[in-house]
Amino acid sequence: MLRRLLATSVALGALLSPFLAAAQSETESDRMRAMEDRLRSLEARLEQSEQVIEQQRAALGTSGGADVSQGSAIDAFLSSVEVGGSVTASYTYSFNNPETSPSSQTLCQFNCNHNEFSLDAFKLELGKKAPNPGDVGFQFDLLLGRNAGIFNQLSPDIASFINPAVQTTADRSAADTELFVQEAYLSYNMNGVELKAGKFETPLGFEVIDSNDNPNVTHGILFTFAIPLFHTGVLASGNISEELSWAAGLTNGFNNTRETGDDKAVLGRLAYTSGPLFLAYNLYYGTLGEVRTSTGSGALVGDNAVKTQIHDVILQYTPSDSFTTWINADYGKTERRPESTGALFNDQGTDPTFFGVAIGAKQKLSDKLYVAARGEYMNDDNASRFGALFTGGVAPFDFDEIDVYSATLTLGYQIQPNLLTRLELRRDKVDCDSPSCAVFRDSSNGGTEKNDFGIVELVYSFD
Repeated sequence: MLRRLLATSVALGALLSPFLAAAQSETESDRMRAMEDRLRSLEARLEQSEQVIEQQRAALGTSGGADVSQGSAIDAFLSSVEVGGSVTASYTYSFNNPETSPSSQTLCQFNCNHNEFSLDAFKLELGKKAPNPGDVGFQFDLLLGRNAGIFNQLSPDIASFINPAVQTTADRSAADTELFVQEAYLSYNMNGVELKAGKFETPLGFEVIDSNDNPNVTHGILFTFAIPLFHTGVLASGNISEELSWAAGLTNGFNNTRETGDDKAVLGRLAYTSGPLFLAYNLYYGTLGEVRTSTGSGALVGDNAVKTQIHDVILQYTPSDSFTTWINADYGKTERRPESTGALFNDQGTDPTFFGVAIGAKQKLSDKLYVAARGEYMNDDNASRFGALFTGGVAPFDFDEIDVYSATLTLGYQIQPNLLTRLELRRDKVDCDSPSCAVFRDSSNGGTEKNDFGIVELVYSFD
């Protein structure tokens, strides 16, 4: 019986196997066709999506929106912008130990107060160079801190029509929350000639505004009294050859952003560089600011401008990476205003002149340690530069001649590549034919003609 059942099953399997194989084959074919249909559907949807994206991109371009492809251009611009700056703090102490007046360094531009900790400057620099013909660049330097407050007092006014440093003595307590735009200009490279338009630092002088870029902590008397610090206008510069370069500009005047009269000032530079030698001649001629009568309350004088000329010479020699030395000399002449109702100068016969010279050197003692020294002398004939300082800005300035001397010694130590600390000792001395030249306070609240002081500075630089 069992044998019959097995035999019957085998016979049925043999008879049905062709029909089962055909059914299985039809099922697999149906699955393949279904998968192909799905792939075609997905390809159609993908093509439709790409068409929609192209339509949206075209619509954005027509409406002035940013194309997605422009992201690379924006990234390239941002990568070309250089970001840098520094933070500077200091402590100043006058060995005269003045007790009633915090202002002890009468001949200073910055770091003027006795026994004071100060946030001198927080500087932020943003810039893009224009090295190739057709390139466009810019520079924007923003200053915050005590120095910014002092700079904000430099705009020409009644008290400062002769001496650009008078304002710093008027208010030594300028808030460290003030902001000052140190530089802000556009630049364009026109076939190798760089054109600047806006506000920029002066080309005159060996020293620059930023203390950490100078060998010494304090700025010298030539920087403070002989030259301008910044201008607003246009400046062109270029190269005559590999060794000769030039610059020429037209500006509003001397340390001012707004125009105070109808006259303009001209700037010029001719420089020679050969190996370790650098020699430059700089010229400034033009308005020095608005002028009023001697009482400070009368009408504006003449064309509302005192004109001055400044001839500035820089000689620098750097025979090695460890040593450099320099000489900076300035000569200037200021036109007197005989038509004023009050005499600006005591002697109405000649135009007052001034002359100054600074000699300095910097020697590296190791990779981190250096020493720098600076000696200065400045002669002011008829008090055109120092007179307003010693008389509180009230004309006439009854000095025939003023001589100022200064000696500075600085020791610098590079704690880290971006962290510098410096210790400095300085002596200033004034010599003239008037008791008013005893301009430095002492412990008895009296006046003295010399001042010794020290300063410790800490600078952190970033880029």
